[in-house]
Amino acid sequence: MKKLIYVSLLLVSFVSFAQTRFISREIPAGQTIELKDKKMYINNEQIPSYEIKKYLKDNDYKAYSLYNKAKNKSVIGGLLLGLGSVFIVSDAVKAMVTEGGEYPTAMTYIGVGLAGTSIFVLKGKNKKMQEAIDMYNNGLKTTSELENNSDTNLNLVANQNGVGLRLSF
Repeated sequence: MKKLIYVSLLLVSFVSFAQTRFISREIPAGQTIELKDKKMYINNEQIPSYEIKKYLKDNDYKAYSLYNKAKNKSVIGGLLLGLGSVFIVSDAVKAMVTEGGEYPTAMTYIGVGLAGTSIFVLKGKNKKMQEAIDMYNNGLKTTSELENNSDTNLNLVANQNGVGLRLSF
């Protein structure tokens, strides 16, 4: 019996680490991020959210802070939705288990209010996420325009004072 337990424990440990990525992916800088179906893609390769978070933190702090706000909205909205559902279900179970229990009590209404609030919180998450990605991508466009539109000239000039180089930008 002990061998069976040890073998099953070993098998479970192998399976649990099968999908873990031990080597972090190196994302080249200056790549645009695409948001399709609430998933992030760089060069048509899906990138996990923790890598996008690290990438934004290293490259564009304003976009990173917006991304963090979107993630925080997601956590708070999920918490409100879960808490509201627990209140509603626990009140229903309490009413079924107790004799003469009345069902819609204040706990149910609080749960409905929390679940309803979570809808609006979660709705704003997608907008913030899109704003963060757009801010990062627009920042890439402006820096590339600056690199391409640099008008620097180096000329050889001669006047009464002598010969020299003139650098204009």
